[in-house]
Amino acid sequence: MAVRAVNCESLEIELRTGIPYANLIMNQARFSEALGELLDIAPESIIATPGTTGAIEAVRNHVFKNRRTGTPRVLTVSPGYWRARECFEGLGFTISDVKIEPHGFAIDEAEISARMMAEAPDLLYLSLPNNPTGAIFNPHQIVNGAPAKTAILFDLTLPSYKLDPLELTRSLYTQFQGRQSLFVASSTSKSHNTAESRIGWLVCINSDDARDLRHENRNVVSSAAIQHGLDHIGKTPLALQRIAESFEVLQQGAKKGRFAIVKPKNWAETVYVLVRANRDLKQILTENRIKVMWGSEYGLSDQYIRLETLEPSHIEVFVNTVNSY
Repeated sequence: MAVRAVNCESLEIELRTGIPYANLIMNQARFSEALGELLDIAPESIIATPGTTGAIEAVRNHVFKNRRTGTPRVLTVSPGYWRARECFEGLGFTISDVKIEPHGFAIDEAEISARMMAEAPDLLYLSLPNNPTGAIFNPHQIVNGAPAKTAILFDLTLPSYKLDPLELTRSLYTQFQGRQSLFVASSTSKSHNTAESRIGWLVCINSDDARDLRHENRNVVSSAAIQHGLDHIGKTPLALQRIAESFEVLQQGAKKGRFAIVKPKNWAETVYVLVRANRDLKQILTENRIKVMWGSEYGLSDQYIRLETLEPSHIEVFVNTVNSY
């Protein structure tokens, strides 16, 4: 049987995993390199994940593996991102809440730091801006006030005009480089409408953490999702104009007094908004087939309603329906 000669000087022979899987792994590295160049962060510190949820789960698993006690504890604010809460509860974490409703839904950095020092939780999770209130806070101050043994995860998924998640990530990496168990999660899901591609990333401020997380999470993101992410990172979020239009409709509609927009002391217009109704709206919203997230789904009364603001026309239907009741 004749054997075809191969010029090995110009061809790389892949006999470990096969060419398709080798290309898949190569694209993960390509994404980390592109994002690292944009952020001025070492590519080895950036891990592509299946959406922000994938990044949250990776940190959750890492903290669970290295927990100091039998039942790990996560400190967060209430109300907060409900999917993250379910993610932690699903693996057996105990949730410790900082209630923000009594303070007008503002997030007090000093209160967060005091709770961390008193409880020494295994993990602190916070979304910035807060989901669903839009409350913003100073993450640098929180890191400075945290115990060294507490892991910290900031979720910067939600876009707003007040915060640049890429610049904020770069700032945290620069100021706290080397700090163990400090993570920043983000994605283009809401900012650039790529949710169906499930492309997100996790920045590990400590390189040893990045190495450990790569070993703990061997699953990778599809090449199609990687390309979709590369097409959008660094570009102006498509969502910002839609958010502004939705809030303009909400602010005009709120003048009739049927509902109010919850606006914490430090606040940003973002993908989600919390409104407070002055009467029970379940019947009229159900009759008009308007689906919302009720307050009871994230620790409040059903006087509160969470709305997504990426579809101004849907917001307009909500406002007109409520104001006609």
